[in-house]
Amino acid sequence: MPAAAPWAGACPLGRSVSPALCRYGAGLPEFTLSEAEGPAGPTALYGGAATMTSSQADAFFISALRQSGIQALDWVLRFAQDTDPSSPEHGGIRNVYHPLRREFRRGGHGLCLTWSACLAGFASLSAYDLTGDPFYLDRVRLIGQYVKSNQNLDLSDSLRRGAFVVSRDRRFVDVPDGSWAGNLFLHLYRRTREQEYLDRAKLAADWLLRQARMPHGGFTTFYLLDKEQPVAYSHGSDGQHGLFLANLHQETREERYVEPLPPLADMLSGPGQHPRGPYYASLRADGTPVFEGWDEKEGHPLVDGIEKTVTGPRQNYYAARFLVEQHQRDGNERYLESARRCAEWSLDLFHREGYFPEWLTLNDQGAWQPDGAVDVASPGAMTRLWLALHQVEDDPRWLEACREVSAWTLRWQRHQPHHPDLHGAILAQPLVVAYYVSFAAWGLLELAQYLGRL
Repeated sequence: MPAAAPWAGACPLGRSVSPALCRYGAGLPEFTLSEAEGPAGPTALYGGAATMTSSQADAFFISALRQSGIQALDWVLRFAQDTDPSSPEHGGIRNVYHPLRREFRRGGHGLCLTWSACLAGFASLSAYDLTGDPFYLDRVRLIGQYVKSNQNLDLSDSLRRGAFVVSRDRRFVDVPDGSWAGNLFLHLYRRTREQEYLDRAKLAADWLLRQARMPHGGFTTFYLLDKEQPVAYSHGSDGQHGLFLANLHQETREERYVEPLPPLADMLSGPGQHPRGPYYASLRADGTPVFEGWDEKEGHPLVDGIEKTVTGPRQNYYAARFLVEQHQRDGNERYLESARRCAEWSLDLFHREGYFPEWLTLNDQGAWQPDGAVDVASPGAMTRLWLALHQVEDDPRWLEACREVSAWTLRWQRHQPHHPDLHGAILAQPLVVAYYVSFAAWGLLELAQYLGRL
């Protein structure tokens, strides 16, 4: 259980609701929302006396989101980021921390990962936009230096030029890394106007289009460099490629970057989606759902995957968020309906299980069976999807869903100033995963910004 005080769960602030005790963040007061309304509207009760109007309670919640998001991000930047200038991974984010061993683990995909660094970069950009503190922009630039060092620029190597290794420990490309990195470079380019960022983003996109496209409209998930072989399946996170290519087209107006978007959207909203709403974790070109799996002997993902039907809420975010934005570009209602079904399925899942599992497998009875592992990153991911839907549809249920899962996230944040290796981290398992903490922080900060603009 988390070290922070136990809360009573989600509390829709600024609404007339049944009394529920809530506490958000270290040092913040307890208060109760009451159904009784005073002259200024619904009131928040503290110590038996009305102390907050509805608007004050909303401001209190926004402040709590901001404080907790900053604390979580600061754990990543203060503790997980490699800030040693002499380190070969300077600027990277060490991904998996063992609190009992007091060490980061170099295993799985590696120690510092390209995608983990990029995720911390996006959360830091949100913190910069929210606070104006140049510290966060400086850290994004440091992350950018690390990400640059993972990109191949060898003009004599047409196979690898433009690609990113997943980490210094592995010899394969985790293909979505290229779009994570490319998007980060684009955001840095927009803020700095440094041409190198745009040039590197174009190199990443050109490699993606040259080496990773699949016949069904998606992109291969991994490329094994030593074998010069792509794996035989796409991924639910292919939506990240769509988000990147659309952003790059916006900057360059080059049609080659926008041409793959409709086929990708058709795949994700068609054969890539289960009828109940979630997107398949991985899909072969013939439409067979698979799970990527891992080849322990070779130290890379399985080429053909494992034939079983799996999904994950965090992976669904990428597909659904891309489809919402593609609908905004071309007006195709099928894309919006697909994203809405995924969002509804995800919210129903959260209400049924009380949390977001990392993975769910379709069993023989046709039901989605959760793996039992609590994923603290999915609330941040789904918050970004639900906010996109709220912008398009102005449906209040999406904003309430964001409030609900964000309140849940705050329950799992550690407030332990005397343990700097844990203070501010968000975790629900024995290990702390920096990638998850960054995603959680990103969702909290984005929601704080969004609510502050309403």
